[in-house]
Amino acid sequence: MKVLLLPEWGRPFYGALRERHPSIQFVEASTDADIRREVGDADVVFGYLTGAQFAEAQRLRWIQTPDAGMEGLFRQIPDIAGTDVMVTNARGAGAPMIGEHAVALMFAFARGLPDFMQLQRDHRWDQPHGLSIVQMLSGKTAGIVGLGRSGMETAWRCRSLGMDVVAVDHHPRDGAPAVEDVWPVDRLPDLLSLSDYVVVTVPYSPDNENMIGARELGLMKPTAYVIVTSRGRIVQHDALVQALRDGTIAGAGLDTVVEEPLPEDDPLWHLGNVIITPHIAGNSPELDERTYRMFEDNLQRYVDGQPLQNAVDKKLWY
Repeated sequence: MKVLLLPEWGRPFYGALRERHPSIQFVEASTDADIRREVGDADVVFGYLTGAQFAEAQRLRWIQTPDAGMEGLFRQIPDIAGTDVMVTNARGAGAPMIGEHAVALMFAFARGLPDFMQLQRDHRWDQPHGLSIVQMLSGKTAGIVGLGRSGMETAWRCRSLGMDVVAVDHHPRDGAPAVEDVWPVDRLPDLLSLSDYVVVTVPYSPDNENMIGARELGLMKPTAYVIVTSRGRIVQHDALVQALRDGTIAGAGLDTVVEEPLPEDDPLWHLGNVIITPHIAGNSPELDERTYRMFEDNLQRYVDGQPLQNAVDKKLWY
């Protein structure tokens, strides 16, 4: 069996793979020329292929991607859905960090941190203003849109802070004990109208694009915030800008946006009720090893003929 290893960040881990599986041929490749030369007789690929590279593959049975989001692969290789090539991903590797990041954004709004940081820069001690903006999260409602691993990591953190937690998901989920109710997606309007913080963790797929638009934002409380940690395309960009300008909602914490990097002239940069982070919610120094361990575990399963973890539905894109 031949396994093609594409992520360069994985090199510190590849030696252990070779020791664990001496009968497997592991080949590291990073340039397009190297990948196209080696992929023809590869059985397994860890990493991403382009459409041209995939066309060279003659024996490929399984691709493990090093991320949770799948639009990059399916846009590069739209025909893969019609093949018998198994696709798995690293869903959950960054979930704890995403949960922490979502709650950090919630705390930032609740405790007025952007205002206080500006006051610090201005050397101003404005206690009356501070008293007028601080809130507590306990007793508030967090609505989780998409209760996968990132959603659950966010949910139990919110619950531990004394928040009420509800969720919607395309599939039946057991959110207990962190989530009080998990509703089907057709109850998204109920979640939006109830929540003080709407946390978007649903994965991207063509069906989920613009899931939250002007109508949905209009259902939210004017005191509510939307936190986006999965993909920016879930929330319609122009509708979000307008809702933030009009005060339809109180603010937005955005780790992901529709166009990345966010263009310099995008109005989101200039809105005082927005916190923007550059798509780093799922990152920390531990991420590479967590991602590698998922591949290592799946490779052992593959060798043993066991079902693989994190199988992707190629029609749903997640």
